[in-house]
Amino acid sequence: MQVSIAAILCAAGVSTRMGGVKKEYLPLRKKLLTVLGAALNAFASSPRIGLIAIVVPPDAEEEARTYLPAKLLAEAQGRILFVPGGRTRRASVHNALLRLEPYQPSHVLIHDGARPWIKPELIERVIDIAIKCEAVIPALPLLETPKELKRQDGGKSTEEPAFISRHLRRADLCVAQTPQGFKFPEILSAHEKAAEREKRELIEYTDDAAVWGEFIGQVAVIPGDPENRKITFPEDIKEKGKNMQRIGMGKDLHRLAAGRRFLLGGVEIPFEKGEAGHSDGDVLAHAVIDALLGAAGLGDIGELYPPQDPAWKDADSLLLLKNAWDKVRNEGWRLVNLDCTVTCERPKILPHRERICRSLAQTLEADPGQIFVKGKTNESLGPLGAGEAVEALAVCLIEKEDA
Repeated sequence: MQVSIAAILCAAGVSTRMGGVKKEYLPLRKKLLTVLGAALNAFASSPRIGLIAIVVPPDAEEEARTYLPAKLLAEAQGRILFVPGGRTRRASVHNALLRLEPYQPSHVLIHDGARPWIKPELIERVIDIAIKCEAVIPALPLLETPKELKRQDGGKSTEEPAFISRHLRRADLCVAQTPQGFKFPEILSAHEKAAEREKRELIEYTDDAAVWGEFIGQVAVIPGDPENRKITFPEDIKEKGKNMQRIGMGKDLHRLAAGRRFLLGGVEIPFEKGEAGHSDGDVLAHAVIDALLGAAGLGDIGELYPPQDPAWKDADSLLLLKNAWDKVRNEGWRLVNLDCTVTCERPKILPHRERICRSLAQTLEADPGQIFVKGKTNESLGPLGAGEAVEALAVCLIEKEDA
C-alpha cells in the first residue's frame, strides 16, 4: 500500500469558555504567530504530510486566512483546504474527511487547532504508529486519583452533592491528546456510522479515538507531551518558556550576649544567651534576606535596613524578611528552594528545625518542603566553637519567566 498522509486541524468552535474570543485566532508572542498559525506551521513543516484540511466556522474562510501567515499560505498553496464546520466537533471532522476523500489519503492525522505547542517529533511518532497499528493517540498519565460520580438528580444540578459510584485506578487511565492518527478509509467509515447513530440517539463523541473504538476496534497509545496542551480558558494562553533562574547566598555572624533572645527564623529557642544586634539579632533571617536580595540583584540587608538608622532598633527580623521578599517578588521572582546552615556549639538546632522551617515558609508564603535548615557545630574551634557567636549561611534558588 502506498502511504500518503493528510491532516485535519479543527478550529470551528466558538470558544465559549474564552468569553467569546476565538482562541485559535489569539496571538502567541514567542512564536510571532496566532494559535492556529502555530499549529498549521507544525504540520505544514512535515515533509510526510500532503493535504491539510482546516475546519473553520461556516462562511469564515476569509476571516481565518487573515489569522494565518501569508507566506505560509503562499508556500503551501494547493496543500491547504478550508472546510466549513458542523454542529459538533465530530460533525466538523466528518466534513473534513469527506472533503479529503477524493484525494484518497491512506492515513489522516486529526489535531485540535487550539494546541499550538505541538512538536514535530510527536507528529512523526503518530504517523509511524498510525501506519503500523492503524489507529493511535498520544496520551499523558493521570496524576490524580479519579472517581466516577453519580448524582441523585441525574446530573441536572451542581448544587446537590454527588456521590462516588466507582473508585477508578489511575494506573489504568490516561488523558488523550492530539494529533490522533488513523487509517483513512476506516475512520471515514466510522464517522459515517457515528453520524447515523447520532440521528437515533442522544450521544456525543468527544474525540475521534472514541469513534474508532466504537465502530472499528483497538486504538494504540503512545506517550504524549506535557507541553502539547490545549487552550481552553484565558489563562491557558500563557506561554511556558524557559525560566530565568538565579542563585543567591547570604551569610551573617552575631555575637552571643546575655539578656538577649536566641532567635532563628523567627523561632525563639530557650538558651542563656541570644544574638546581639541592632535589630532583634535573628542571624538566620538576616542571612536569608541577603540571599534573596542578592539573587534578585536588589542590594543587601545593610542597604535596606542600615544599622545606624534608629528606625530598625530592635526590629522584628521576620518583618524585615517579609519586606525584602515583597521587593523580590514584585520583580516577578518566585522561590524554588532555600537551604540554610546554622553553626553554633549550643543550643542544638535539630529539635527546633521543623518549627524554623514552618516559620520561614509562612513568612515567604512558601511550602515548608521548599525550605531546609541544618545545624552544625564548629568542633570547639574559634569564637563559634567557644560559644561566643552564631553563624548562618543561606543559599536560595529563585526563578521567573524569561521575558
